[in-house]
Amino acid sequence: MSKSTPSRYDFIAIGGGNTGLSASYRIAAAGRKVALVDRGPVGGLCGLAGCNPKKVLVRATEVLDEVRHAGQHGIDAPVRGVDWGKVIARKRTFTDPVSADTEKAIANAGVELIRGEARFVSPDAIAVDGREISADGFVIGTGSKPRPLEFPGADLVAITDDILNHPRPPEELVILGAGVVAFEFGQVFARLGSRVTFLMPSDRPLRGADETMVDALVAYSRDSLKIEFVSHARVRAVTASQARFFVEAEIGSQERVLEADFVLNGAGRVPNLEALNLSAAGLAADKKGLMVDAYLRSPGNRRVFAGGDAHGRRQLSPVASYEGRVVAKNFLEGDVQEVTYDAIPQAVYTVPPLAWVGKTEAEARQAGLKVKVNDFDMETWRVYAIAGEKPARIKLVMEEGSRRILGAHLYGAGAGDLINIFAMAIRFNLTAADLEQMVWAYPTFSSAFSSVLA
Repeated sequence: MSKSTPSRYDFIAIGGGNTGLSASYRIAAAGRKVALVDRGPVGGLCGLAGCNPKKVLVRATEVLDEVRHAGQHGIDAPVRGVDWGKVIARKRTFTDPVSADTEKAIANAGVELIRGEARFVSPDAIAVDGREISADGFVIGTGSKPRPLEFPGADLVAITDDILNHPRPPEELVILGAGVVAFEFGQVFARLGSRVTFLMPSDRPLRGADETMVDALVAYSRDSLKIEFVSHARVRAVTASQARFFVEAEIGSQERVLEADFVLNGAGRVPNLEALNLSAAGLAADKKGLMVDAYLRSPGNRRVFAGGDAHGRRQLSPVASYEGRVVAKNFLEGDVQEVTYDAIPQAVYTVPPLAWVGKTEAEARQAGLKVKVNDFDMETWRVYAIAGEKPARIKLVMEEGSRRILGAHLYGAGAGDLINIFAMAIRFNLTAADLEQMVWAYPTFSSAFSSVLA
């Protein structure tokens, strides 16, 4: 930072991901003096090493799956091979420009980029590389990091950054965990011929999703892709010898050693907060992350907001951007907008994808609601049969009587896009009767919804 740089700002964003960028752009556009602090590279997990590059790999195996099933449409299209080097090269065309493009956008927005690691020294000031700067408001958007593993040899376990740049598909892949990352990467490499094993700490993968839908995804992954799911597995150690890894696991009362050439940490992510010196600013955190109220402010220091993975409520890129918008509005106008997650859609980009929004049937009943549940296997329905897409299933949770949409759970082709229809329904408090007024283009997957609303 040059000596001429002012030491005080109206607002400082700590972290150059979705939350920090979304908030700082809007506050700067309102004429405020804004700085963004990041040790680099800027751009956020999603663009650099998350959603976008992962989706490039997913898309490659979606195309591979389509070609393999082309015969059902009368098309002879044998797969002669996959050039993984070209897949990785294509992935880099999306990730390599992110930081430079983001830096240009920051400059164009009139936001000052300060490189370095931020550390609070008082409730209204941080130190960056030894120099103090202060502000009337802050947002902590420092993101997350892979959950630390605590067993001998944990340093031998790779993270998603590593597998996104691996030069070839592993022959044998062991994934520790059974969340979104595990399913997405597990299916990618199973389709490429890898032998994939999930070591799950419990018997319930993808917690938060509807159990019957998850069961369908597990069954398809096991039966069609030969993925092995090992439940109640506790990893005791990982060792390595001659480019091979040996995962020692306790499974129930049994011990098992799994051999692999790649072991992936799929045990989730935790907020990245250690460097911030939270106590100096009067900030509190629990195991999920920073504690904030409905306006995303810290109860202990009203100058400080947090968003994205830093508070750990919903670790999703679009949620981080949404929260950045909420932070900007509340900083500029006072506390006028509470954050809400009732209509946040989520998708797991397997083939086919699983997506959901709102409440599961179990959550609705636990909330004391009387519900009507429509649960349909749709793979033989006309639009899915024409497309040759299976499995395909929908589970719609409605309030009994009013038929207000409480939750929707889709497993099938296009689910990641189709779920937005139900997210909009929940967001605007629509009922099944409202959706029945729609005339759907036919034969699209969404046109099947006319048969699931009654």
